[in-house]
Amino acid sequence: MYGIIDIGSNTIRLVLYIVRDGKILPMLNKKFTAGLAGYIKKGHMSDKGKEKLIEVLLEFRHILTHIKTAELFCIATAPLRNIDNTEEICAAVRERTGFSITVLSGEEEALYDYYGAMQSVQEPSGLVIDIGGGSTEFVFYTENSVKSVYSLPIGSLTAYTT
Repeated sequence: MYGIIDIGSNTIRLVLYIVRDGKILPMLNKKFTAGLAGYIKKGHMSDKGKEKLIEVLLEFRHILTHIKTAELFCIATAPLRNIDNTEEICAAVRERTGFSITVLSGEEEALYDYYGAMQSVQEPSGLVIDIGGGSTEFVFYTENSVKSVYSLPIGSLTAYTT
């Protein structure tokens, strides 16, 4: 069993899955609407935002005490990428939950969007767009090869709250 915790601007998600016969099979998909983007003002996440993040991650930690995972990845996108106190937040999370967060760059997020989309889309050329809560990623690809990636620090929540 493998796991991913995805910390986004609006939701925080825990997905547990197994790989069988080369296919990824989700076993658990737990999502909390945390609205972390709402706790960010002038590029700084408030203490209330930090506590909300930790609260959700402690709930995930509780779930994981009953499930054995071979590997667990904890990643964050725009809500931790676009703030000035990323290190402080990540250190507090690590200290209180045991989770080490990997903060993806916008370009890394875009590439993961592309890889995920290609699992179900069979078009050899096109454009993948991910409009998240705190950022929007674009991946242009032709002949099943990535040509360019872009990430903008504006998403559905940040456009609404700014």
